[in-house]
Amino acid sequence: MWRNFTQVLSELDGTGGEEEEEGSGGVANGGLRVLVGCVLFLLIVSTLLGNTLVCAAVVRFRHLRSKVTNFFVISLAVSDLFVAVLVMPWEAITEVTGTWLFGRFCGVWIAFDIMCSTASILNLCIISVDRYWAIASPFKYERKMTHRVAFVMIGVAWSLSILISFIPVQLNWNFTNSSNLNASAGAKSCVANLNKTYAISSSLISFYIPVVIMIATYTRIYRIAQTQIRRITSLERAAEQAQNQGHGVNRNQPNEEASLKSSFKKETKVLKTLSIIMGVFVFCWLPFFVLNCTVPFCDPPCVSDTTFSVFVWFGWANSSLNPVIYAFNADFRRAFATILGCNQMSAHKYLVKHTTKEPPTVKHKLQIKCQCQTLQIVFHVTAGLFCSVFVFALV
Repeated sequence: MWRNFTQVLSELDGTGGEEEEEGSGGVANGGLRVLVGCVLFLLIVSTLLGNTLVCAAVVRFRHLRSKVTNFFVISLAVSDLFVAVLVMPWEAITEVTGTWLFGRFCGVWIAFDIMCSTASILNLCIISVDRYWAIASPFKYERKMTHRVAFVMIGVAWSLSILISFIPVQLNWNFTNSSNLNASAGAKSCVANLNKTYAISSSLISFYIPVVIMIATYTRIYRIAQTQIRRITSLERAAEQAQNQGHGVNRNQPNEEASLKSSFKKETKVLKTLSIIMGVFVFCWLPFFVLNCTVPFCDPPCVSDTTFSVFVWFGWANSSLNPVIYAFNADFRRAFATILGCNQMSAHKYLVKHTTKEPPTVKHKLQIKCQCQTLQIVFHVTAGLFCSVFVFALV
């Protein structure tokens, strides 16, 4: 299995016995691989840390487990953890060495890739449906969305992910008749030429149907939120007008303009949040699934291995961004602060505020600032890594 490792290392540092010009090219190519390897390593670590933090928060704090919607968040975090553990490392090593070093594990790895990626996407779809039900029918949601219903929905998502991954891969249903799984220890990469039927059907289940459901649910959520915001704003304006008339004060025009600006600001915030949720998901996964449905219908090599690999990593990068998007509300932020050791700062700040009249010292301010920066660093590191992957794609 490891027979080519020495040869690969010699190629990376340019000592493989080639001519001087080829050796210089090998050194440059090796340097680029090392740089890409560092970026991929940091991406894997950020995915592990972010999703582990989500799981730890739910396990440790009972009030997070009491909310049914957090079951879907923890299921999403588990699927993204599997992506970081079972999928990303093996491909990262292949990207750095330029060789698949793990032999017949290739078939199992492909099944893990399909299962974990599909489970992550289906969990995102379930979260969108759950949020729509909670907003559209809040009273019915409280009665019917029990723990059992949540577990059934999660079980269906995972069962479907396993059915379209391990069974077709292990029975070779997903390969073309003229191709075999590239699984030898000296192979350049672990690849399988999918047949047209499997490529289309798996893409529909794993991406296209979920993305249509997500677009529909988030569109409805925005419309409901827009209607409720305008209704509340109208009631507040009417109450304020009645109060002003009772006191003989006429401030209708300025108050109306202020309420309209406030309403527009709230609607814009809702739209921005939903746009980020859908935009990140589509940006990460759409390029890969377009290629996944295109490649079986064209003669190879219609798409270069580098292009396909870049789009695959774009999809996996979504697993590092999901904790920032879906588990960064107030409850989770407080839980993260406690786990990271920032809870003592918060408690000290609370005691200073409520037991003394003294203003906070410079030390207190620095502690509070440190707390905010500790929580924000996860987002900045993840966003930076994602931008780095995008830059390498352009290069």
